Amino acid sequence: MSLLLNSSGKSIPKAFWIIVLSVILAIFISQAPATILANTIDRQSDCRVVLHQPIGTIWNGSAALGFSEPDLVSGSCRAPVALTERLTWDTQCSVLNGQCLVGINFVSLDKPLLITIGLNQIKVTAGEITLPASILEAFGNPWSTLRPRGQLSAQWGDLQKGSDTAGAIRLHVNNLSSPISAVKPLGSYEIKANLGQAGTSFAIDTTAGPLLLNGKGELSAKDGSGVHFLGSAYAAPDAEDSLIGLLSLLGKKDGDIYRMQY
Repeated sequence: MSLLLNSSGKSIPKAFWIIVLSVILAIFISQAPATILANTIDRQSDCRVVLHQPIGTIWNGSAALGFSEPDLVSGSCRAPVALTERLTWDTQCSVLNGQCLVGINFVSLDKPLLITIGLNQIKVTAGEITLPASILEAFGNPWSTLRPRGQLSAQWGDLQKGSDTAGAIRLHVNNLSSPISAVKPLGSYEIKANLGQAGTSFAIDTTAGPLLLNGKGELSAKDGSGVHFLGSAYAAPDAEDSLIGLLSLLGKKDGDIYRMQY
């Protein structure tokens, strides 16, 4: 018995395999799990912002917003120091325009947030949000020492990141308190941040309260060295005795003030 192969038959065209592979790739991308998006945000923010317990796909899904910091031992993100309610996102992409539009709905936003993602740039529409002040712990000292409690509100104009990074964010922390101090409230504070090509610069000022904080810092976008801050802390005259313990934790005494350098 012999088996003859017909070598004269036509082979399947390469175009067919290209179409098949394209369809398989499209299906895979359309069903890519939300964990991929979460891992990307973890890396890009250096664990400062994380998506907690994401479900759905990278195109349509939901997650809680968390605020954390990197674990230097394991290289992963630590457990979030604060979590918000769950947010949802919906993504629509256009091949012709070469960009995707992401709409985010979140109870703490004043309106749905729109993010446009292009090949080399990300744009975020102006908005306002209210979050727990405990998220500040993820941004290092002095907040990680204070362990702030209360509400934080943030407002921003249109933001963009890419070849021309620019934008400004203003945060207000009103009637802040801390579990390590019996003085309540410690004060109210304003943080102004500006986005630039080299990174984000910010300044802290006190608007009211017995604990007076001020200083400037930056978050580098190039070397990944984290947050750097230089400032001072001191107490109003009638609160010096009750705040001396807290002040000694915040910085090194220099005359009437305590120097903060992180």
